[in-house]
Amino acid sequence: MNILIICEIDWLKKVIYEPHHLAELFSMKGHNVFVIDCREPDTKNLIDGFRTSTVTNFNRVYKNASITLFRLPSLLIKGLNRATYFLTCKKIIKKIVEENKIDIIWLYSVASNGMQSVKVAKEFNIPIIQRQLDVTYELVKVPLLKQLTKKYEKFVTSNVTKVLCSAPQLINYAIKMGAKEKNAEYFPLGFDPQVFKPMIKDQQLAHDLGISDNDKVILFVGTLYEFSGLENIIQNFEIIKNKAKDIKFLIIGGGENFEKIKSLVNKKKLDTEVILTNFKPQHEIPKFISLADVCINPFEINKITDSIIPIKIFEYLGCGKPVLSTPLKGTMELLSEEDFGIIYSPFDTFVENLSNLLDNTEKLEELGNKGLDCVVKNHDWNVLSDLLLKKFEDLRKIDR
Repeated sequence: MNILIICEIDWLKKVIYEPHHLAELFSMKGHNVFVIDCREPDTKNLIDGFRTSTVTNFNRVYKNASITLFRLPSLLIKGLNRATYFLTCKKIIKKIVEENKIDIIWLYSVASNGMQSVKVAKEFNIPIIQRQLDVTYELVKVPLLKQLTKKYEKFVTSNVTKVLCSAPQLINYAIKMGAKEKNAEYFPLGFDPQVFKPMIKDQQLAHDLGISDNDKVILFVGTLYEFSGLENIIQNFEIIKNKAKDIKFLIIGGGENFEKIKSLVNKKKLDTEVILTNFKPQHEIPKFISLADVCINPFEINKITDSIIPIKIFEYLGCGKPVLSTPLKGTMELLSEEDFGIIYSPFDTFVENLSNLLDNTEKLEELGNKGLDCVVKNHDWNVLSDLLLKKFEDLRKIDR
């Protein structure tokens, strides 16, 4: 098959997540994979943004993978990159579909190029599948743009061939956005068990980070959003310290809230207890997870987070680590408490429950073993890529 993946993230700069894995696995299984991305603002390279560029034989995850990346023209200024992309992309998408004889479109975007992608798919009579990872329009902060995004999302969702939702909770959302009930279904997220697997504690890394053998380590991996819940833990860190004497809180990630978190750590004089590293390459993250006694997902519950399943949870569990998470409906529906190596705690009592869990070594070990079995059986990217390719083939037959 000739598969076109269309997204609105910068393929080269975005932290590696689902589309990177699936695109490269498809290519390793004999399919021709083409990707269209949306470049991040870059005022130093404005001229480069005005032309389409093509990167061939490209990979970021698997060294034997080979995809073709099309970088469409846009004005690389914050706030204008997506707007110009929206205005210019249809003609180029159409050209790429025609010249590369695309068989199916796998769509990760709505606002920037979803409407144009749907129109091109209809023109060439090829199936287009939308990947629903979250409540898209709620991510937009500006009220007018939020309403426009919602409008575009409804158009896209009601006109695609199929909507595959990353959490069962998102099925109802997709239907609300216009998908026919028969066309909206759950398709799981995954992780790479060749990378995220149990490993012996990396003693050299622990030494470099100032973590001793006696320390209990709490770990968070991911982008630092306003809703990540890390401020709650740092503000109430004394509760944890009173319960367990030797504590380290390791935060692997960056993003919009990094400086705010860093400033709060300094203000609370927790520089030796809270360790911030910024983003790390994916292949290095398991070494950091190896240091953890418990991994956390302390998200505040809101319209954005309640229906999602953070991939970090599968990666924690794949490394054999217990997880404490706030009770996100999307996650709870898929991973029932304790049987899958995860315990849920309300946001208001999260710090207190985290302290109690750190004090129960046997419980931590039990949870870690259960979680590992669950994710290896049900969330391996390699297995999921085969299932998705089968769906692609089935949809192609129907469209013909």
